[in-house]
Parts: sequence; C-alpha cells; structure tokens
Amino acid sequence: MNAKGPIGNFDLVKKINMEHTIGTILRYRPISRAKIAAITGLNKMTVSSCVDLFLQKGLVVELGTTGTSRGRPPTLVDLNEQAGICVGIDIEVNQFTVLVTDISGKKLDSRIYTMSCSEPQPVVDAIGRLLAELKHAHAHRVLGLVGVGIVIPIYYNTQANVVEYSANLKAWTDFPLLGSLEKQFPDLPFYINPTPYAGAMGEVQFGRARTANHLVYVSSSWGLSVGVYNDGELFTGTSGTAGRLGHSTIHMNGKKCSCGNRGCWEMYASVKALYDMLDTTQPQLPFADIVSGLQQGDTRFIAAVSELGHYQGIGLANVLNAYNPRIICIGGLLALLGEPLLSAIWKTLHDMVPERFLQHLEIYCSDLGELGVAHGGVSMAIRHLPSAVIAYSLQEE
Repeated sequence: MNAKGPIGNFDLVKKINMEHTIGTILRYRPISRAKIAAITGLNKMTVSSCVDLFLQKGLVVELGTTGTSRGRPPTLVDLNEQAGICVGIDIEVNQFTVLVTDISGKKLDSRIYTMSCSEPQPVVDAIGRLLAELKHAHAHRVLGLVGVGIVIPIYYNTQANVVEYSANLKAWTDFPLLGSLEKQFPDLPFYINPTPYAGAMGEVQFGRARTANHLVYVSSSWGLSVGVYNDGELFTGTSGTAGRLGHSTIHMNGKKCSCGNRGCWEMYASVKALYDMLDTTQPQLPFADIVSGLQQGDTRFIAAVSELGHYQGIGLANVLNAYNPRIICIGGLLALLGEPLLSAIWKTLHDMVPERFLQHLEIYCSDLGELGVAHGGVSMAIRHLPSAVIAYSLQEE
C-alpha cells in the first residue's frame, strides 16, 4: 500500500501560503517581506515567492524603502489599488445608488438612478446594463470587476436565494435576486446583504468608526432600520431579520405603515416623514435643496428637521435601552442634515433617558452620507478580494 498523502497537497499548501501573504498585505499595507514573514510565521523564501508572483501578475507594487536602525533597509510592498474595481449598489424604495471604487475602497464614481417601477426584474435589468458598461470600461485592469455588493431594504433567504420579505418593496417578495443576477453574469461574484448590516459594515471599514468595538448604525433614508456591530460581529438574530426597529411602534394608533402596523418609527423619522412634514415630494423639492435651505437658516426646514429629530430621539431612546451602545451613527440621506438633526435628537434624549446612560454616548452623522450603505456593498466585495487575487495569480499564462 502506497502512502500518497493528501491529494493536491502541494497546491493546497501553496494556496494557503498565498492567502496568508495577501491577507497580511491587505491588513498592514504597506509592509516589508520580512514583516510579513514575522507576522505569518512563514519563512522568508516562501513569502518572497508569493510576493514575487503577485508582483509579476500586477496585483501588488513595490514602494520605497523604510528606515531601519541597522542593515539594508527593507523594501515595502503594497496592494496595486488600480488592479480592479468593486461595486456597491444600494437599492431603496424609489431609487438605487451605485458606488464604484478601486480595490482599496477609494471612490472612483457614484450615480443615483430613479426606480420608475416597483417590480424587481426591470431594476435588475437596469443594474445588468450598468455592470456590462463597467466591465467594458475597466477591462484593461488585471482583475477587472472584482465583485458586486447588493444592499436591499428587505430580508433575503440565503439558503433559498430568494427575497423573503419586504415591507416597502412588496413586489420583490419571493424574487430570486441572486439567480436573476447570475443569469446575466455567471462569472461575476455577487454578495447580498440587508441595509442595516451593510451600513454598519461600511461605517466600520470606511467611516469614522474604524476603531470602534461597539456601534449602532441607523440607516435613515426612505426607510429606517438598525444594524448592531459588536466586537467584529454583526447581530443578525435567529433568521437574519434583527434590526427591524423602523417598524417598532412609537405612536399608538398612529399613521398606517406599509408593513400593516400603525405608528411605526419609520413613519415619523425617515426621509418620507420629512417630506410629509414639508407637505411636498422629492420631484418638487430635491433633498439637496432641503440641505441647502437648512444651512441657509430657512425656518421652514429648521422646524421640520427639529420635529424629525424629536422622533428620531424617541426611537433612539429605545435603541439605547435595548443595546446600550457607546456610539450611534446616523447614516443614509438624513446624515446630510448634520448638526440641526443631532441637536434635536439630543434634546429629546435628555428628556427621555436618565443622564447617567448618556454620559459616554457619542452620536454622529456619517461622513459617508448618502453613500454609506453603498460603501457597505463595496466592503462585501473587498472582504473576498484575497480569493480573487489568488485565483488570478494561479491562472496559467
């Protein structure tokens, strides 16, 4: 009997070494070969072999040397940010936002498309046309289009790969979103996540909360939901539907919500609620005009945002009681309202919550603004970047 050992053992070990090497480069970039070896425990020859292959394939680049107390200064290597692009798509009730970045997450382009139809297939077809355009435009990059993160204000069954439930996009229920996308692009990786989780991921990776261990992200656009991040993990609940606090009741027998309930937080503290307070619509009054008017001291907008902030504060009091976060980030379109919104929120919180529970609390509006959730989509693609790098590196010429 011949002892052959694990089948494909050499290839497997090579792939594992490459994973350790590129993962370390991505985490500590820029970094020297010696430092990679020290962190991973791989020998220097193995690290150099992996790095040289990445260099040959155009996936990493060599930078200058770094200062050292003795000996020859080491050469730093870094990710070639221009090797490919990532795309994040934030689908909302009446529009979808597209963010295009390089593979380090730096913004290259962003666009907003109006959804004139509530049915899912026309939206998927529009996304397909856009992705075909992006693939063609960036075909010169060695990795091309690395991956697409789709963010939806709905609950997606990852086992059946269908939309399970949506209060605001009812026509999407039972729609095979992933299958419909893969039918058009069978070789393109797609990653799908609900809005609150993606928003929290985007803020932690690209926003002000990069060093935070605990974060509550409030996605505040046409809908309203909450993502809870704790020590590197997202709280998703038993079936992945945690965060539906936009449909928690803050007004008994209040306004009828699309979910069937009355008095939902979303009906009083979302972009839709703001337009209702102003007795107008987005086509008549672009959101940018509200932001501009607020900055110029328009009393009509100040009063509406103050009322909106009051209701935001009521909902956030419930969030504080439930999760006891140190940081709350307001994301989405409402983040653009800035200090006037925050002032109104704090006023309500001081009225509703004992002062001892507010002492160390930080609340801020995301610097990522309306692109925060789309950044979460990009972060999904970037998390899988090592796999794309290794697959391309192992391709035969």
